[in-house]
Amino acid sequence: MTLPNDAWGLPLTTSDKAAEAYRLGVDRMLSYTLGVEDALGRAIELDPGFALAHAQLGLFYLFRGNGKRAAQLANQAHELAERASPREQRHVAILGATARGKAPQAPALIEEHLGETPRDAPILMQWFGANFYGGGVEKRERMLDKFDSLAPAYGDDWWFLSWHAFANHEMDQLEQARELVQRSLELRRQNGQAAHAMSHVFFEEHDLTGGAGFLGDWLTEFPERAGFYRHLTWHQALFLLANGKRSDALALHDETIRPGADEHGDALGGVADAASLLWRCRLHDSVGGDASDHPDWRAIAELADSAFPRPGTAWVDVHRAMALAALGDEVGLSNLLDGLNEAAERGHTTAGTVVAPVVEALSAFGQGDYESAASGLAEVRDLLVSLGGSNAQRDVFEETLVEARLRAGQTEEAMNLLRERLDRGATARDLFRWGRLQTAKGELEEAKASFQRARELWAAGDTDAPEMRALQEAAA
Repeated sequence: MTLPNDAWGLPLTTSDKAAEAYRLGVDRMLSYTLGVEDALGRAIELDPGFALAHAQLGLFYLFRGNGKRAAQLANQAHELAERASPREQRHVAILGATARGKAPQAPALIEEHLGETPRDAPILMQWFGANFYGGGVEKRERMLDKFDSLAPAYGDDWWFLSWHAFANHEMDQLEQARELVQRSLELRRQNGQAAHAMSHVFFEEHDLTGGAGFLGDWLTEFPERAGFYRHLTWHQALFLLANGKRSDALALHDETIRPGADEHGDALGGVADAASLLWRCRLHDSVGGDASDHPDWRAIAELADSAFPRPGTAWVDVHRAMALAALGDEVGLSNLLDGLNEAAERGHTTAGTVVAPVVEALSAFGQGDYESAASGLAEVRDLLVSLGGSNAQRDVFEETLVEARLRAGQTEEAMNLLRERLDRGATARDLFRWGRLQTAKGELEEAKASFQRARELWAAGDTDAPEMRALQEAAA
């Protein structure tokens, strides 16, 4: 009997109709759109013994924060895999390790599996996730090497092209990234990851207006209930904030990004997206403002505690610390640091060496101890990539370091850091900071020119925002 295949030509031990529903479910999952649960559920209904459908649906529930259901499906998949092929058994074992909270067991299995079956896209996605959130300081180089090596196996595949583009822009290969993501969008317009990668390309190119225009148009075609809608909206909010449109950015926070606004989004992204946006607003309120008192800080901390009660998920912990620092919750911060120390004792590779110093620095910033905040962040600056996230996501820590240097009166150190940022591409916010430093050095004419350039870039910005009022006063 000839078995049906998945979308990448790999045989599936199931019926034709169940395979069709499975292909649809995986397609929806990898394009970050709606219909994953219905399609995979239909595959299981058509073939209750279909191991891969159970495993994939378990992973979907894990991403939605339902760990109990994820583990149940992973266990069912493990039992059912006895009748499947060796390739499918490894596939189930890899997804099951993640869904049952045993992710450390997965990397060796993934490497072996991809060596034999490079076109098993859901497993390549697991490789990316493990590397993205725990790949160490060389993770970007490793991502690009992996996707470069697998490109011949995938060819002109819309999904692979979008992730190959992502790997390229993280390594500043922007021309190649743009070509790859444009081809992905040509092949599949409603493709959340391609829109995501294109947003990153605009960010890395410092074309903030172009990025806002692209993403604003593209999002009108994407379902608001899709799980990735919130994160793409977060990217749009970053573009708006960079363009001086604070009220529009915060409106997106209220509508889509804040905890509880998007019931379909994952908890990890929910904590990080909301916290990093509000923390940026807090940084930008150099002359005061209400970001520190935002009512959603407590909700962010509570979401982190409910979804990740045990410290040790680095990306969550540093964003949880932002919420606690903004709230002035010293007890919460102390408990977080205690949990990180315990994680370090269990063998967590970054809990004590990177995560805890970042938490301490954010706590110091929240208390107005800018010298300690600057010192702490500077010491681990080259290790921040190991926290997880993308260049765009980790930029919030560099922004915090810049502001800590500025507020601590560390003029030369702040100028060195800002010079690096301006060399990568001038933004209104960094020009404003540059002008503040020039003023501190007594270079008043030069400062006035920097303020004027910032005003021009922010010509359409919110005139009532605290940061904008400060710029207007400085430029007067």
